[in-house]
Amino acid sequence: MNRTLLLRAALLLAAAPALFRASWHQPRFVLPPKSGNESAVFFQNEFLPATATAFVHGPSLAELPNGDLIAAWYGGSDETRRDVWIYSSIRDRTGRWSTPQKVEDGRNTEDAIEVGIKSVGNPVLFADDRGVTLFYVAIPFGGWSTGTICMTTSRDGVRWSRPRRLAASPFLNLGVLVRGRPLPYADGTLAVPMYFQLGRKGSGVLHVTRDGDVLDESRLEDSRPLIQPWMIPISADRAIALLRWSSQMPGCVRMVAMSRGGVEWSSVFGTPLVHRDSAIAGESLNDGSLLVAYNNTAWDRRDLSISRTPDAGWHWSKPHPIERDTTPDWNVRREYSYPYFYRSRDGLIHLLYSWRRSRIRHLIFNDAWAISR
Repeated sequence: MNRTLLLRAALLLAAAPALFRASWHQPRFVLPPKSGNESAVFFQNEFLPATATAFVHGPSLAELPNGDLIAAWYGGSDETRRDVWIYSSIRDRTGRWSTPQKVEDGRNTEDAIEVGIKSVGNPVLFADDRGVTLFYVAIPFGGWSTGTICMTTSRDGVRWSRPRRLAASPFLNLGVLVRGRPLPYADGTLAVPMYFQLGRKGSGVLHVTRDGDVLDESRLEDSRPLIQPWMIPISADRAIALLRWSSQMPGCVRMVAMSRGGVEWSSVFGTPLVHRDSAIAGESLNDGSLLVAYNNTAWDRRDLSISRTPDAGWHWSKPHPIERDTTPDWNVRREYSYPYFYRSRDGLIHLLYSWRRSRIRHLIFNDAWAISR
């Protein structure tokens, strides 16, 4: 066999794993539960328990195996500070929230992963019959752009494992962050939306095992500052992702279609939902429409609204304000931001968000309420 044939054979062998993965390993989403075709509108709102911190931010929600809800957020003197902790609280089926407990901070994470950590933040939860997983960002130095992804697990949401670091970036494992809701695949693995902003800004998805091993990664090929993808599965192999426009200038919420379980991305397209560098979230409704929560303003976060599209982004309802604060009082941080959607097994939709960076607000409603807005 001559040298050319040997080289061709070597190239084929090297490509075989990727070819096998592309042909056979196409993860399939587990679709969220749906509620019944109720006609009565249901809506409820409350605040999560307060913590003795100057600020709180970045809430997340999941449902434990026994039907209790667990929320997580972070708080301290301000974001990226050394005194920040990630907190959690559990809501039992009577509607009572437990006293918030401290789950992770920079010092504990530093000790576990043996890397100097300045602060923590952006907790996102995933739960199933095996327990609950908490993904979060650890910041070694500077600001958010140096972040690295860590995780800890729990059977009951009370006792947590020693955190570990995900191998999510070839560049010293820095500059990769989480914020969007993780989605389950049918094979027991997870799609974890991620973003990066070290050098340039962008979005992607990590395919990880429940133990935190990164199996694969896909990234959006787009040079614009689009971060914090929020994925909404619409079938077993397709999803829609909402993208945050992260710029000093006003922009709009962007969308992208995803196929093959989030492996392939379409071209990005715009929406009429104007915003500037603020987090977004979305949920699918029983009638096939998509509900999006975002800051409906080009310059601040005083307006948190929802809007609905019946056709995956072509047409939109008039924005309905959840919060609209026009009070001329700058002594209070009048910000309503970082929405997080979750549909529990009873079919109800939960929306959490930061309320003035001092409390976490929790709305509970059904599809009938959302469709009637």
